[in-house]
Amino acid sequence: MSDILDTKLSELLCARLCHDLASPLGAAAAGLELLEDGSDPETLGLISASMGAATARLKFLRAALGPANDMPHPPKSLGDLIRAYLSGAATGGVALDWSSERPDIDGETARLLLNLVLIARDALPRGGRIAARCGPPMGDGDAGLRIAATGESMGLSAEARLVLIDGAPPSGPRGAQAWFALHLARAKGLKIRLDPRAEEISIMA
Repeated sequence: MSDILDTKLSELLCARLCHDLASPLGAAAAGLELLEDGSDPETLGLISASMGAATARLKFLRAALGPANDMPHPPKSLGDLIRAYLSGAATGGVALDWSSERPDIDGETARLLLNLVLIARDALPRGGRIAARCGPPMGDGDAGLRIAATGESMGLSAEARLVLIDGAPPSGPRGAQAWFALHLARAKGLKIRLDPRAEEISIMA
């Protein structure tokens, strides 16, 4: 990537991070304002839930967008990380079906998987279900990662579509995240493949 694209990518990924954290932090701030008029269990519950969602998102995005952890990830902890992030979705609930056929998952593969989950989450504006599977490497540019998104009004965001299908440079935060996933895959000699069936969107790497 060129220096200009590197800078633009960093800016857009920061925008993505801020966008994901804005909703739960804004809700927590609103709850704190209500506390000025006196505390009540409902307000305290709102603040607690909002801060919990913000923490879950921050942990997930740090793992997805930050440096890869050299230590292998136990499948259960990785599944818990994804589930906590999806449960704090601002619009529509997203359920997770998680399975792994590996005893552990290396840091780079885990980071790629998390980024594929982000693409799938963006394809579910009204909630739905994500099935994430980490199988054994298949060879020929296939790491055995399978993500399937199903839900009402599902569809790849226009930004992700331009990057993943048309090969265009990123134009917004979601496109930058898709570009980053593409970069992670290529660094491992992998390919991201899409299978937009009528009943689901499948992402493979």
